[in-house]
Amino acid sequence: MQNNCKLILVEGLCGTGKSTLAERLHYYLVQQGISSRFYDEGAIGHPASLNWHAFFREDEYKDLLMRYPDNVNEIRSWAIKNGNNYLIPYREVNEFKELDALYSELESRELCWTDSPVAALSEFTYSIQRHWARFSELASTSEEVYVLEAVFFQHQIHDLLGHYQAVDHNIEQHIQGIADQIAALHPVVIYLTQPSVREQQVWISSIRSKPHFATEQNIGFMENRKRIELNLLDMLPFPTYIIENVNLDWDEVFSNMVEAIGRKIG
Repeated sequence: MQNNCKLILVEGLCGTGKSTLAERLHYYLVQQGISSRFYDEGAIGHPASLNWHAFFREDEYKDLLMRYPDNVNEIRSWAIKNGNNYLIPYREVNEFKELDALYSELESRELCWTDSPVAALSEFTYSIQRHWARFSELASTSEEVYVLEAVFFQHQIHDLLGHYQAVDHNIEQHIQGIADQIAALHPVVIYLTQPSVREQQVWISSIRSKPHFATEQNIGFMENRKRIELNLLDMLPFPTYIIENVNLDWDEVFSNMVEAIGRKIG
């Protein structure tokens, strides 16, 4: 096996076992003597996700500094400059949490997973692609393999469809932009799937007590997302593996994952 793969991306719809199996894969790598880091979709300190990052254009950022003069140093120390825009991570910063007004404002300007997007489509995609570029630079200097789940497809495609009504071409351009940034890490994508999106969503709805997963609206949304994601797999410039979980046999799926990455990591 080769040592050049530094990134394993585990994707799929809700209920395909991404989180559990990705973490299991991480521990498998460690047991094989391979240094590995695992981050699930909501992990604190996630190196590639922009959840819990506030978005500001340059004039808005300057206005923020003026309105919170006592916190200028803290804000500047955390701010990430993206061209003419700024991102401010806020969830893990105690100085922000101690000021309700500041924290609420940062939360209201969330870039991702928000009910009211503050960034335009081009600003959204640019911010994410730049963040992946920073992650790629970080990972390229590390001896570790990163195992990330639900951050390459799921979060951003969900936002692109839900907030920006993006068409297939917009999504393809965006994902290709990220792929270009991480190509030097020789990534592998493992896509977990089940035959019926409807049955999958009804099942995950029942075990997670989230009835909206089983609504016709959500099922239609997920069917469209799966169509888009399967098409994206065909255009990526690095190896992708679709693993079908017909019988909810998690051990069999995990064995197939190990076989897939065994061709690229070691």
